[in-house]
Amino acid sequence: MSKSPGGKKRGFYTSNRFPERAGKDWRGPVVDYKEIELLRKFLTTSAKMMSRKRAGTSAQEQKSLKQAIKQARYMALLPYTSL
Repeated sequence: MSKSPGGKKRGFYTSNRFPERAGKDWRGPVVDYKEIELLRKFLTTSAKMMSRKRAGTSAQEQKSLKQAIKQARYMALLPYTSL
């Protein structure tokens, strides 16, 4: 995190970047290896997983994403690398 000239912290805040995650009853998306479009949102152009900071996920969400991406890659639904 860096400070702006006004002295306020700048950075990635989940509530600002993803307003739909602001509710306390929000449980997160149901992550499944068959939901390819959802999983592609968390991959970079070189088919690497995004970091937690960049993706805005919690540790638990990141762990379930990792497992789902590994399963999808094994089933040949997602590429291991990009071309």
